[in-house]
Amino acid sequence: MSTKIDATERLLNLVIALLGTRLGRSKGYIRENINGYTAVAATAAEEAKVQPAFERMFERDKKTLLELGIPIRQSEVQGDDAAEQVLYRIDPVDYRVPEIRLDQVAMNLVSIAANLWVEATLGAAAQSALRKIAVRSGTGWYEDETTSQSRIRTAEPAFEPMWTALRSSHPVTFNYRRSGSTQSSPRTVQPLGLGNKYGQWYLAAWDLGKSEQRSFRLSRITSKVQVHATDTFVRTAGFTIASVLDKLGTGELHTAQIAVPQDAAHALRGRSGTEIQTGSAWSRPGWDVLRVSYREPELMADDVASLGDQALVLDPADLREAVVMRLHAAAAAAISTDGMDDLNWGTKMAPSPAKKKDTRDRLIRLLSMVPFLVANPGVDEAEVMAEFAITAAQWAKDKDTLNVTGLPGYYHGDLMDVTTEAGQVFIRDAETLASPLRLTQEEASSVLIGLRALTAIPDSQQARALEQAISSLTTVAGNDAWLADAVGLELVSGQEMGTIAALQDAIAKGRACAITYLVRSRDELSQRTIEPRKLFSVDAAWYVRAWCRKTEELRSFRLDHIKDLADAGAQENLHASLTPWQPTPGVYDPGSNDVQVQLIAEPTTALRLAPAYNAILFDLGADMVGLRLLVGDTATLSPLMARLGGRARVVEPQAVRQATADWLIAAAESCDAVGETTPAVPSTDG
Repeated sequence: MSTKIDATERLLNLVIALLGTRLGRSKGYIRENINGYTAVAATAAEEAKVQPAFERMFERDKKTLLELGIPIRQSEVQGDDAAEQVLYRIDPVDYRVPEIRLDQVAMNLVSIAANLWVEATLGAAAQSALRKIAVRSGTGWYEDETTSQSRIRTAEPAFEPMWTALRSSHPVTFNYRRSGSTQSSPRTVQPLGLGNKYGQWYLAAWDLGKSEQRSFRLSRITSKVQVHATDTFVRTAGFTIASVLDKLGTGELHTAQIAVPQDAAHALRGRSGTEIQTGSAWSRPGWDVLRVSYREPELMADDVASLGDQALVLDPADLREAVVMRLHAAAAAAISTDGMDDLNWGTKMAPSPAKKKDTRDRLIRLLSMVPFLVANPGVDEAEVMAEFAITAAQWAKDKDTLNVTGLPGYYHGDLMDVTTEAGQVFIRDAETLASPLRLTQEEASSVLIGLRALTAIPDSQQARALEQAISSLTTVAGNDAWLADAVGLELVSGQEMGTIAALQDAIAKGRACAITYLVRSRDELSQRTIEPRKLFSVDAAWYVRAWCRKTEELRSFRLDHIKDLADAGAQENLHASLTPWQPTPGVYDPGSNDVQVQLIAEPTTALRLAPAYNAILFDLGADMVGLRLLVGDTATLSPLMARLGGRARVVEPQAVRQATADWLIAAAESCDAVGETTPAVPSTDG
């Protein structure tokens, strides 16, 4: 047979031939009858040259298929020719997704779990898993139309190499900046798990330098992650990321005394356990001293810094110093003109290079495409291209390859037949590949991780279906189920459970809600009546999409900014629910009065900000990245710059830049004055 055919075509023919035999095929048969392998030469001398090439090619093909989760079994048979005593076959049990019994409710939950990763590294794997599970279970799947949906992002540059190292048990090395420190130090660790909590990704790992298990926040990794691909380690038995996530935020409880103006600093006043302290040695007319509890000093310093001169830390000194450091660094960056004259905003930053597709990627796509076409006769060509994220040219090439592959013989009835009629696609003679290929490790774990995360969202009506889906997917994952114990998502905190449940009930019953809502940019409490339509989260931030009677528009309200919620009667604007809408990665709704602003940031900071604000990135050189974005209220930029502590600054428009600088300078000077004049503060135990 001719050898000058596409490698994907050869591998596809090999899979079909070995999957379509009950007893097996010998090497001789494979060489003579499967398109793509070199035929036996006419002379012994020529055969001596080409036969080793065939052996190498066949061994490479077996290895490639094994890496894709398609093992080739070998069996010994009796015969005179020793070379022909070994028969090769692919057992359907090894190849196909095991039988899955899911009703439509459970299948919809699988769809929600897969869609968690739409904006993330695991998005393609999760969608592939969803497709295979739907075909194998005999159910359909739909866009996420439930009243609650979530999205998890993996924007941290360190996530993908950490994910790779975790799956393969490879050590990694990176530079890490500890909380409260401005310096980084190298760490070499053995990754044990990845978890998302508070909207942040954390790595649990065995620190080889410290000889103990430690947790690392990915946003504090300041270098590229080096994966030691030639080294492996034995994982800690019984490790689960859930136990690590449970401990985050349960450290030492701290108490701070913070002075704030009366009827202001509502974000601090609304924190659980906050109370007004009486008898403080510090006093100022029109101000209160709040006693505030917190566990994460770094996050608390961020929150207080974002309030500027409306929050003055009296005690403890280390929290005050952390806030002052952020404000001074942000103010210094805001007034700096270094490099401002040479900025060139003409070069957009090139996106991260996508993983180069190879023969294996295309083979997997074709093996997935066949059962999809079998299960969806008459599917529109455009839907096929969208489902597999391919261009018209790629689809034409894939269709040609499918039409020349099939069972050995390659006559009519042996070859698959893909045709299009009026833009609809039909496939015939594809019974051998009609069942989907079993789930890969990434595919199985992505859906199972998502399903387990959904158990935290209050919705008792779906509890049984969710349990069914988790049980079925655990069985399907088999030996790969351990990865779902090593990766975890905490989608909702205990404080939000009641609000989510109340809003779900309002949506189900068509009720409106009267809420007291904190508008953080203006530090004011606003009374609204909303008609909730849908709940959603991006990372750990939950929102309700609702018709706002005050603005007479569909708006998104952040749940942790809702201070009070009460029933407000029946909904009156149900027509608003007809407006199709899906949350953007940044959850930002552009408006006609938005202002375009330009920021400069360190590269790692820019990469984290861009997805949240749907920003366009520009390569400015000298380790600086420009961000161009739209904001509805420029007053939100000053608190953001305070949180970032000098790692970003506003450059345009000039008026916004000056206003931000003035805000930051005033905040820094106010904190300095408190630090110099604050009298001794009584013990917080008294």
